[in-house]
Amino acid sequence: MNSLSQAQNNLSGSRLALEFGVWHRKILLVLVDICLLVFFIFYYHRLQNPSLSLLDFFQNHAISSLFGISVFWILSTIFNLYDLEYVSKTRKVLPLSFFIGITCTTFYVFAPVISPSLPTQRIPILTFIFGFTVSLVIWRVFYASVIHRNVFVKNYILLTASSTDAKYLQSIKTSLEENDYGHGLRLIRIYRIPEGEKQKLNLSRALQRMASKKLIDNIVILDKDQEEISKMMNPVFVKILKYGVHVRTYFGLYEEIKEAIPLRFIGTHFYTILPVSKYNSNYIYLLWHWSLDIIAAIVGLSLMVILTPVILLLNVFFNRGPLFYNQYRVGKGGEEIEITKFRSMIVEAEKHGAKMSVKGDLRITSFGHILRKTRIDELPQFWSVLKGQMSLIGPRPERKVFIDQLVKSIPLYDSRHLIRPGITGWAQVKHDYGENIEDSLKKLEYDLYYIKNRSVTLDIRIIFKTINTVIFYKGQ
Repeated sequence: MNSLSQAQNNLSGSRLALEFGVWHRKILLVLVDICLLVFFIFYYHRLQNPSLSLLDFFQNHAISSLFGISVFWILSTIFNLYDLEYVSKTRKVLPLSFFIGITCTTFYVFAPVISPSLPTQRIPILTFIFGFTVSLVIWRVFYASVIHRNVFVKNYILLTASSTDAKYLQSIKTSLEENDYGHGLRLIRIYRIPEGEKQKLNLSRALQRMASKKLIDNIVILDKDQEEISKMMNPVFVKILKYGVHVRTYFGLYEEIKEAIPLRFIGTHFYTILPVSKYNSNYIYLLWHWSLDIIAAIVGLSLMVILTPVILLLNVFFNRGPLFYNQYRVGKGGEEIEITKFRSMIVEAEKHGAKMSVKGDLRITSFGHILRKTRIDELPQFWSVLKGQMSLIGPRPERKVFIDQLVKSIPLYDSRHLIRPGITGWAQVKHDYGENIEDSLKKLEYDLYYIKNRSVTLDIRIIFKTINTVIFYKGQ
């Protein structure tokens, strides 16, 4: 077993990575971004007033600086500038950084009250806008191409039972590594736990050598029984921990980096992992959620009233037929509720029976595509939110005929009915439109993650990602 030499061949500068986690990466990005922005705001005002000191700047321009930081934070959240899977890819982060840099600085310069008078010369404006934008682009490209790969990417090995299917292991490798090591993980070896004592001893020694030489950062246990590998390898793990190597379960790692629940893995442990009793005990969160629903319902229904005459007129030319359509969907506790949406399909869309909507669905009219992409077709559902049958955020409500089919292939599918369905949700902003069993399984992983980890911050993230979906015309 020449595992040590193989690990050395795969090593690419991850010795420092064990000290950093997901939040360390985000904090680093936030700190450098804000320092760059504050520096160029200071420099912008300094060009107009050469005698301006740093102390005077913080005294006289603190509010405007906070305004600039707030604008930058809102833009960064909406456009995923702190999504680690996204910003580790140079080809994606470069145009994104350029757009946010230009937009943020331009808004700061020309915002009323904050900048009531413009400089008499163009140099300060151009220096501020392009200076910050270019600096942000250089910093983010440097992070993606150098820091991410050489500091934050962690080497890990995977321990599994000897009977684990090879295709399943390959899918695990792909899901954890992503393209360009987007999750900050690099798999250097998969070990199947041998049955013989001599082979186990050799494996234990190999693991200790790799750990002592700082060749690995994580050992990930893929053990569906949750106990077998831990029982056999615990003495080795105790020795390895002193070298700073983290021993983690596949379930915990998957949930952290994918922000989803690995359904293929949990088996009969569902109600241990997802304790149902806690969902009705956090009264502060429930108050937040209720307030959010009421405010969203009022805003959504107001928009519907404003847009309905326009949609009605356009329907005459591009979407002839009824303005609305009604359907029964499954809500909380498995009870059916009636929802109303603006019609986006042809009138006889289901004359041959119920059929799931898919990408490129020919039943969707030309105007219906616009309604779906902009999520305008969802506005009438806010009436269901106001009645308490739905929420702004939650699993997408599905029809009973489809749920009955999916439950046969995905036994835990009806667990998404633990909470009220939502107009938008974690699965809807994290995964593409579901067309098959595999897509439905992936979306259920996100739905159950949301049910398990519901919080004010997660709700806010979903709201901003939904705004991103509407702005970039990503709706289905």
